[in-house]
Order: sequence, then structure tokens, then C-alpha cells
Amino acid sequence: MLTANTITLLLLTGSVSAISIPFRRENAPHSTTVNFVSKSSKADGFNFKQKNQGDNNDIYVGTILVSNNPFEVQLDTGSSDLWLDTKGLDLKDFTNTGLTGSITYGDHTVAQGPIVLTSVSFGDFSVANQALISAPGTNATSNGDKGLLGVGAPPLSVINTILSNTSYDGQSFLDNVFSIHPSDPNFITFALSRSTMGVTDGGVFTIAEIASEFSEIDNATPLQVDVASNRWVTTLDAVIVNGQRLTGHGLKGDANGLSALLDTGTSLAQAPPFFVDAMYASIPGSQQQNGQYEVPCDAKIDISFVFAGATFPVHPIDATFPVKDDNGNVVCIGAFSYSDPNEGLDFILGDSFLRNVYSLYDFGSWTSVADSAPFMRLLSVTDAAKADEEFAAMNEARLDLMKAQA
Repeated sequence: MLTANTITLLLLTGSVSAISIPFRRENAPHSTTVNFVSKSSKADGFNFKQKNQGDNNDIYVGTILVSNNPFEVQLDTGSSDLWLDTKGLDLKDFTNTGLTGSITYGDHTVAQGPIVLTSVSFGDFSVANQALISAPGTNATSNGDKGLLGVGAPPLSVINTILSNTSYDGQSFLDNVFSIHPSDPNFITFALSRSTMGVTDGGVFTIAEIASEFSEIDNATPLQVDVASNRWVTTLDAVIVNGQRLTGHGLKGDANGLSALLDTGTSLAQAPPFFVDAMYASIPGSQQQNGQYEVPCDAKIDISFVFAGATFPVHPIDATFPVKDDNGNVVCIGAFSYSDPNEGLDFILGDSFLRNVYSLYDFGSWTSVADSAPFMRLLSVTDAAKADEEFAAMNEARLDLMKAQA
């Protein structure tokens, strides 16, 4: 029986290069500790260089055991497969399916190699014959992580599609976990806490349980998911920028409404040009290049998103981020950039939005053991008035840190 499946992230140590955070599975007699680390990532594909850690390029990785070997892997709600950089690893305990898998990302990096099966454990959750892509030497890793664990919709799995007509089980890791424990709820939750400088310094990740401090999410309106997309895509009512409610102007025309993907694998956010311009274009001194704005570092932008009639404020500290330009000067960039029309989505809301909510993802019929419709719930954790009051001090602190870094 899968009970009390809370994995709590507590800040262990913060540094320029990483924040190390242990997971702790609470209220379990055989608790297991795994590591969760915030690291610098190149995956977002933005054009601004960032040498030091900042909220513009964090990824979140947990330590899994693969055939008893530890791997730090990124946790990503935007994908569903497990792949690893297995360079230097003896694969004698792996079963080779004889088939090859390949996953290509927006920055043109590729994780490719044989599809193999072996034991995989994440905390107390274990799967005996988990399918994954062995991608030795892949260029898709970031700053020392060794792979990616997709926690998105199982039908999105490349591996499962390839193995569908074979005798091998290609289910995603989470789908396997839910199948092993069919009587438990089929959802996960994320909360990303914020440091005094605005960056994520911990939080909570749970499987099949709601963290006690966020129990009110049970009362939140379920957000209908676009099941056919096989992604955590829902409808966005409106965006409020500096008090002005904005609607329409979607990439597919006003009649189709606004689509929004919630994605922990994206550090920042993307939106249609109309909304990005509304956020930054009127700021004195702002400049737009290639769909992203540079703004004065003291700029405070009030942004909220409206889902199912509920308003979710974004802390002003999450609307911009500081970087150093090629001359070593600190400049500030808008966290929202133009959407790529080829993505077919209006909004991709990554960690710059998700830090402001407690988010629940119910897999429903996407799993092998349920027939209910998938849905999401959001609980706001940002007090707009308090955020406005604390912005100046938080912004000054992060700018001072950036200036002090080599």
C-alpha cells in the first residue's frame, strides 16, 4: 500500500553553483532520503548569457537509483520518458530490447540510444523492469545532471510508442508506480518556495498525497486538461497586467481561446507578443530583441493569470531576472518572451509562474489504472499586496549578489 507519499524538500545548502535540497518521505516507517538540487541549465534556449545561478535557468533534479547506481535526473512535467547518460556504466544488469529511441529538444540537443530495461527506484518507489533510453555521452544534460525523468502524461512517451508492438513493457515510471499501487490516487503535486532574493530554495513534491500546508487546494476548481494534446494544457481566461485585464490575441485567433501549458521543465515563460508587449513595452528604457525584453532593473511589473475565474498573482520578482552582459554589466531581462508559433501553444508557464502556486496534476485516464478525465488544480501562494511591498528589498538583494559574482 502506497501511503503518506509526501517527499519534502528542505534547504540544505545554497551556493553560486547549486542549491542542494534533500527529499524526505514523511510518516513512513522506512523513509528514504534522496537529493533534489537546483542547477544552472541551458535548456531554455534564451539568447542571454548567464554564468551564475539565477531564477532564469534553474532546473530541478532528484537522485534516482538505476540498477543500484545513483543518477541525478531532471524532473519534467513536460515530458514522460526516462533517459540517462550512461557513459562509463557497465550495462550488464540491463536488458537490451534491440530497439533505439531518440528525443530531440528545442535547443537541438539529443538524447539517443538503445532502449533498455532495468530496476529504477526513486525514494521508496521502485519498478523492477523500467524502460529507459541509454544515451551515453548525450549533449542534452545540463551542468552535471545525468538525465531526465519525465513526469508528464504517459501517452506522450516515445519509449512506450516504440515498444508498443513488442513483448516489452514501455510504460513511463509514474504509470508503473500507479499500476503497482492502483488503490491510491494518481496525482503528483509541486510547490516551489522562494528565497529572500526571489529564487527557488526548496519546496514540496508529493505523489498521491496533498501536502498538509496546502490542503485548501482540494477546494480549488479543477482545470480541464486538453487530453488530446497529451500535455498539461488548459484554458486561460485572461492576463491582468498592471491592473488591465487582457484577453484574446491568441496565436490561433481569438475564437479559440488561450491555451496554457504548465511545465516544470521550463524555467521562465512564453506568451503571445501582445501580452509580452503589454508587460514590458511601456516601461521607459525597455528594449525588445528577438522576442525578449531588456528593462531597467528597478522595473516592477504586476502580472496575474486568471484560470477558471480565479486570479493567480505573479510576484514582481518573477517578472524579470538579472544577468551579466558580455562586458560584465548587470542587466535585467523580462521573464516572459514571445511564444514560438510552431509550438501551437499561447502560453508556456514554467517556474517563474509555478513559484506562485501550489500545483496538482491528476493523471486520470492517462494512466493504465483509471478512467476519469485528467485535470489540474492550482492554489495561489502569492499575496499580491505583500509581494509589492517586498519587491524592492528582494530585488536589491539579488542585484547585489549578481554584481558580487565573478
